[in-house]
Parts: sequence; C-alpha cells; structure tokens
Amino acid sequence: MLNSLMASEARFAPQVLVSQATRWQQEAVAIRRHVANRPTTVLLGRGSSGNVCSFATYLFALQSGRHPIEFRPWLATQPLPEADWSDAVVYAFSYSGKSTDIAASAEWLRARGALVVAVTQANTPDAHLLKHAHHNIHLGCGEEFAVPATKSVIAELFVAAALAGFDIELAAKQTADCMLHIDAAGVPAQLATFLAGARTVTWLARGPSFGGALDAALKLQESAGIPAFGFSTAEYLHGPIAAASPADRVVLFTASDEPMETKQAVAAALLARGVPFICMGCNQSQDAQIPLPFPTARWARTALLAYIAQLTCATLAERSGIDPDTHPALRKVTQTQ
Repeated sequence: MLNSLMASEARFAPQVLVSQATRWQQEAVAIRRHVANRPTTVLLGRGSSGNVCSFATYLFALQSGRHPIEFRPWLATQPLPEADWSDAVVYAFSYSGKSTDIAASAEWLRARGALVVAVTQANTPDAHLLKHAHHNIHLGCGEEFAVPATKSVIAELFVAAALAGFDIELAAKQTADCMLHIDAAGVPAQLATFLAGARTVTWLARGPSFGGALDAALKLQESAGIPAFGFSTAEYLHGPIAAASPADRVVLFTASDEPMETKQAVAAALLARGVPFICMGCNQSQDAQIPLPFPTARWARTALLAYIAQLTCATLAERSGIDPDTHPALRKVTQTQ
C-alpha cells in the first residue's frame, strides 16, 4: 500500500463522488436555470483545473451545439478594446480559490457584464475568487495537502458535467464502483511497471477524455519528474508521433464504442517505430492489454483515466524514491500575474 498523501487523497475520490453528487446536481440545476438566457459559456482554470476546462468544452458543446470559450487569463492583463460580455456565464474552476490570475480574470469578466460561477473548495474570506463570484458551488472534497491535485480534479469533472446539463448521480455511483475495482485489481501498479524507466510518457485519449490525458501528463510531471504529454488520439498522427522512440512509452485509453480506425492507425505506427505502448480499455475491448470496468456515461470515463493516472504516478514516484507530495519548485497555490 502506498504511503504518500497523494495516494491517500486520490483514494478518497470514490467517497467524495458518492457523498456529494446529489448536492452538486441540485446546485447545478439551479444555476443552469439562472443563466439560461446567457448563450455564451466561458471556462476559466489553470493547471488541473484548466484540464477540467478542456474536458468541459466537449460537454457544453454536446449539450448546446456551441463551443465554449476557454479563456486565457493573459488577456485580462492587456489593453483591449471595450467589449460586452453580458451574454456570458463564466465557470471559474479553482480548488483553492486563491489563484491570482483566475480571480483577476473573473473580476475582469464580471466588470464587463459576465455572470461568474465559482467552482472551488474555498469558503473563507481570503479566497480571491469568491470576491468576484455571483454564485459558488462548493466542491466538498476536503482539504488536499499533496501538491498534485487528486480528488479535487475528480470533483471538478463531475461538477462540470452537471453544469453542462448531464445527469451525474448514477454516473457518480458507477464511477466510484469502477474506481474501487480498478484499485483492488492493481491496475495502477501494473501501469507503473510499464512506465518505469521511460524517457517520456505520452497519454492518448479521445473526446472528453482528452482532458484526462492532459491531466495524466501533468501528474507525471509534478509527482515523478518525468517529461509527459497528453494528446488527442486523433491528433497524435498529425506530428507528435515523430518524436517517439523505443525509449518512450505511450498509454492509449480507449473503448470499444469509439472509432477504431484512428486507434488502429496509431497502434500500427507505434509498432513500426518500435515504441512500447499499452492499451487500456473497457472489458468488452478484445485488444485491451489492461481491461477496465467503465461507467455507462461516456463522459464519466475521463474521471477513471484521471484516477488511474493519479495512483500510477504516486506508485511510480514512490518506487523511484521520490516524494510525490512535494516538489522544491512547486506550491499548492500558484500566484501568477
């Protein structure tokens, strides 16, 4: 059993899903009614929360037919023409609520007419984001002490799905059950063995799970110090595969109901280059080297990928004698101007 805070905090995610999903659903429904007359959706986040925003773009587009705006905080620091944002609702994701650039962007957008919804664990007066939010959904995932975000990422993924208009309650229960099964089956340890000694690691997934691939790469960088990348499976053949060599490792996350042509093309190209890869997929996928139980809701698979990556990274770090909870160059709250 892993001893790190990162691992223990990650393992709390199933309990968070079961205990909080009904409340998240109810609060999201109320907010959706309140913002129904605002057709523009703006997603705001950095780090893991930024990866949640990438996930959320798919879900909001699926429900509304309009692609949301992933807001770049740098814009709020530039002299720009005046613009009216009164048709927009901003969903600002920040576990701590103290990230200065997220709070500043929320303030900038609110000043131009946007309605701001904070998604955060914060509930204290020193939380900058709450000062600029009209509404708040409290994550209720408890405090995190390890630098890499774990259970809060899982919570944000489900809150984002609820805000996009998906029913999350059954999905939360099914996903929690899948997580417990995956952990008991030793999947993270198996994947960590495959990744050991890699020069770089690339995580591939499609659709909403692309956000999970991005966060898996971030977790590996933060916890084990291994250069890692996250790509859409459909994007990988458009250039990034050219950098892959036998010294690298590729993790392919897929399902039997996804287009097989791209997956097969990627697998063939990796074999031709001699790049070791492993395929994680649902139990019905005959070519899955690591079969997984999947929840019924396709979007909820992203949380499984994030969860597996969190425990895999903690395992890999501990096996390498690295403390995944802290890093001399990283802090839990990032102050960015």
